Amino acid sequence: MKEIHNDKLNLDELNQQLDARIQKTEMDVKEEFQGHQPKKKEPKKKKNGKKKLTKRQVGKRIGLTVLGILLVILLAIVIAWVIGKSGLFGKDVDMEKGADGAEISQNGEIIVYKGKKYRYNDNITSILCMGIDKTSLDSNDKTLKRRGAGQSDSLFLLVMDTTSMKTTVVNVSRDIMTDVRNYDEKGKYTGTSLQQICLAYASGDGKKLSCTNTVTAVSKLLYGMPIDSYVSIDLSAISTLNDAIGGVNVQVLEDLTSQDPVLKQGANVTLLGDQAETYVRSREHDPVDANNARMRRQQQYVTAFAKKAISEMKSDITLPVNMLNSLSNNAVTNLTGSKILYLSSLVVRNSVSFDNIVNIEGTYKEGKSGYAEYYADDTKLFEMVLSVFYEEVK
Repeated sequence: MKEIHNDKLNLDELNQQLDARIQKTEMDVKEEFQGHQPKKKEPKKKKNGKKKLTKRQVGKRIGLTVLGILLVILLAIVIAWVIGKSGLFGKDVDMEKGADGAEISQNGEIIVYKGKKYRYNDNITSILCMGIDKTSLDSNDKTLKRRGAGQSDSLFLLVMDTTSMKTTVVNVSRDIMTDVRNYDEKGKYTGTSLQQICLAYASGDGKKLSCTNTVTAVSKLLYGMPIDSYVSIDLSAISTLNDAIGGVNVQVLEDLTSQDPVLKQGANVTLLGDQAETYVRSREHDPVDANNARMRRQQQYVTAFAKKAISEMKSDITLPVNMLNSLSNNAVTNLTGSKILYLSSLVVRNSVSFDNIVNIEGTYKEGKSGYAEYYADDTKLFEMVLSVFYEEVK
């Protein structure tokens, strides 16, 4: 029993000694740790101490990084494409009446005409392009009072079926007579009156109001067809756009040597700089239908310009966006970058042609003021609208 008691005492002493040593060790460790606190940037040493990557591993990491960046860019493009697509549709047909004998239902969504049934094509988007007879689109109040907002000398409505890719350009004469909304100097609506359609732009602020007023006038002329987008450019923009694609080649349709000695009838000319403006704007004021000759040149130029631009876009899809950005104060549009991206991708991918240009048939008269007035043939205009904007239901 005594031995057992002594062993117990020895064990107690040993335990006490062990506890004391453990406490001392903890104190030493704590002091040592506190003494090295300023050196907390140890992870840096670990980074330096990592095993050196092989060239293959480095290449793999770079490849994955580049791939990640490309995927982000691709995702951004896809999102922009989707947003652009949705932004080009949404407006509804607003047809109040049609040609004689036409049965209109659902505000023009459905039409029965000459025994055939037609439905509005929801896959269509349209852009009204306006050429303004001013050197700059200045909406300053003083400038507006002194010079006015300007007039739309040329009007082209681009109509694209985004499914079949059928594209039609409707050439709207500046002299065509239609109901135009009027606004006073403060932008207050004062009613409508029968005027040349080019004056719709003049009754505005030289910017957005002028554009939307022209869009409304063209839409009413075309029996309430929706126009989703618009772009207007001034005279200075013509040469900028023309030279952005390296010039446009045309065979001169009529003698314009009084304006430029190079522009001889029949000559093959690559229009550069101010020559482009001269070619599409020059016109005589007699006879009364003198604007028709200019419209033929404008049609020729638009077709050639589009063909050249599409060719350039195949190597640079952002060309249309860059072109609009370069215009700065020379253009007004509601086309966003995403809308342009969507349309550009469709045009390039499907090799869209802009050769299909249609004119609105009618007759010229000299108005009381001495200005040319063009009156559309309502029946032929209605049938043109059916062929461009509608699909036959069989």
